[in-house]
Amino acid sequence: MKKRDYLIVLMILMVGLLLSGCSSAPKSSAPAASGNEKVLKLRLPSSLASLNPQHTTALRDMKVWTQIYEGLYGIDESKNGYYQELAKDVKLSADKKVYTITLRDGVKFQNGEPLKASDVVFTYMRAKKDPRFGYLTAKIKDVTAVNDSTVNITLSEAYAPILHTFYSLKIMNEKEVTSLGDKFGTVPSKAGTGPYYPTEYNVATGVKLQAFENYWGGAPNIKKVEYRVISDEATVQVSFHNKELDYLEDVALSNWNALKEQVGPENHAMIKGNNIHFLAVNYQSPTNNSVLANDKVRQAIFYAINKDDINKAMAAGHGTPAVSYMPHEYVPTSPETGFETYKFNIAKAKELLKEAGYPNGVDVGTIISYPSPTSFNGIIAQVIQSNLAEAGIKAGVQVAVNSIITPKMYAQNYDLAVFSDSNNFDFNNIRQQVHSESKGMYLVKYKDGKFDWQRIEKLVELGAAASDNNERLKNYTELWKIVMNSATIHPLIHRPVAIVWAKDLNIGKPVPTIYKVKAFSWKK
Repeated sequence: MKKRDYLIVLMILMVGLLLSGCSSAPKSSAPAASGNEKVLKLRLPSSLASLNPQHTTALRDMKVWTQIYEGLYGIDESKNGYYQELAKDVKLSADKKVYTITLRDGVKFQNGEPLKASDVVFTYMRAKKDPRFGYLTAKIKDVTAVNDSTVNITLSEAYAPILHTFYSLKIMNEKEVTSLGDKFGTVPSKAGTGPYYPTEYNVATGVKLQAFENYWGGAPNIKKVEYRVISDEATVQVSFHNKELDYLEDVALSNWNALKEQVGPENHAMIKGNNIHFLAVNYQSPTNNSVLANDKVRQAIFYAINKDDINKAMAAGHGTPAVSYMPHEYVPTSPETGFETYKFNIAKAKELLKEAGYPNGVDVGTIISYPSPTSFNGIIAQVIQSNLAEAGIKAGVQVAVNSIITPKMYAQNYDLAVFSDSNNFDFNNIRQQVHSESKGMYLVKYKDGKFDWQRIEKLVELGAAASDNNERLKNYTELWKIVMNSATIHPLIHRPVAIVWAKDLNIGKPVPTIYKVKAFSWKK
């Protein structure tokens, strides 16, 4: 067995140990459903931080909030993006700075109050005061109610990605939130317009939801929902086997074969995730004596990486090799073609090293990543180390907890780094990796460097200002071509999302991230 093949097998085994844990894990002690009403049981991997949709930006919490609250826009990953949710009609001014939004007729909050423009103003102004939501509200200059059913949202400049803000900020009932004061988010309330409202909330154990029968979109088919906190992956598998869970997303790949066999061919799905794992190469590395400043060395690194090896080792072959920062299926403005992709080619990598003046190989420093050697990122770093060695490129590996590694990444105090990102619904989010205004977030510093950073930043702004998706795609394709030609960010793999659900449950079309319980139904 070749050293590379041995490493891949070893990595797969390590993933299994990490994700599935001990097979003798105890059974879940979650209580059985009470009464005659059937309860849909779902898993929370860790405690829900709050019932307040403006408490954090954690995806874990957002998936629960999506069942309770709604935005002016919603998102449907199975249909390529945003759609009008609480917004009935949207008009854009000639200068593309003012959105005049007419609210949907007949919408009520769960407490019985009608949805009004004043609730939108309250929600948005509340978010503007919170620095955590600056990335969503920075372009908003003012929000005013024209009348009870119409609101004007004025931007400081034309900004097409504002739709992500319209989706992300969930509209809350001013009266309900104000009356609860500091208790809001810590106790059940009826401040949303969504199809479910919370009836019980315990930080340690989870949340119970009840169907909102007067929901504007029609009463949900499933009446009771329960989110149960189960952190251990082995316990999750036992819980699903014992029918203590009905829908399980992002199944540990080590459990996949057993669970899909349990539910049968119609009740499982393995789909491309809306995520990215990538390699960043610091061409301004302070430790490698300018080796990584050599364009041919960085190109050699990229050509030496075998994405199929990465896929086998960290995703059991179920992942998708990546060419861009975001999957085009979920982000229509994400480029797919028109740029160099560095298809695996060991011979070319060696030739580039020779041209760079390193015919006998070169030491490029250390690959850093997080949070552990057996994590997805940690495994990728080790596979890359093995790939590079075959081309004569030596690299060490340091994998440690986030608190140790990410400060190095964001300070550009590293040589090579394996990083991951997820759930980006607009290619504008690339600005956090390439624009100088994102200092403290990006891994590669382009400003004042050797590449055309002024054009990169201009294209970010042009992409954000354009309202037509084709025009945005054109701008982002040029931007991504510059980035890829620089050989500084190498997209590696989109991790798969494995989903299983109970045999008596319909879920509609599976989606990788933002599922909606209102689309679920029990089979008759």
